Amino acid sequence: MLIRYLAIFVSALLLAGCSSFQVIPEPVANGIVNDKEKSQTINRDNISITVRSGDAEILSYNLEGSVASFRVVVDNQTDHEVAIGNDSFLLKDNDGTQYSSLTPGMVKDIVAKNTYYLIPYPYVGFYYLEDYERASFQNRFTTDRPYFYELYPQDIYTKALPVGVIIPKAKVAGLLYFRIDLQGKKEVSLLFYKKGTSKSAPADFVFPFKIVK
Repeated sequence: MLIRYLAIFVSALLLAGCSSFQVIPEPVANGIVNDKEKSQTINRDNISITVRSGDAEILSYNLEGSVASFRVVVDNQTDHEVAIGNDSFLLKDNDGTQYSSLTPGMVKDIVAKNTYYLIPYPYVGFYYLEDYERASFQNRFTTDRPYFYELYPQDIYTKALPVGVIIPKAKVAGLLYFRIDLQGKKEVSLLFYKKGTSKSAPADFVFPFKIVK
């Protein structure tokens, strides 16, 4: 029985790690595409932003395509502060549907709902929260091998794009998360709005991507 559970568990990880599509940046005016990294950098008003798909960094969470990520670097080359927040970014697909970015806490909740039904080390399923908590507590004192659930949720926070104020001549980098299945899309655009820019106005930065299957 344990061998069967292990086979199912390994198969799930292999399936999660096999991407059948690529997220390729579409060149725009004043944009610099890095073909190797599949990223694009746009510099405007001394603010440089680089964006690429970050899905490879969240495959381990087994989110089954329900959450996509983009790795973003915001470099403030100005002499004043630049403020960014989760509401500074929107994702828009080829159907015109917009998606707000998810906070790390929202992503962790999605992971938690899926993980209780996964098979953690040592391949024992948890169907109730109290069972997981009891086993996790016991495991903490009996082995230094962490459970599957405990390996990754903290990374959701540490890898996320820091929000707040970027001081002059400084930059931040991290992942933005969106509730979208990219495999079912043809194109998406990541939009960035500077503080004070209305969402009804054109975005200050636009990063279009095509989904190549």
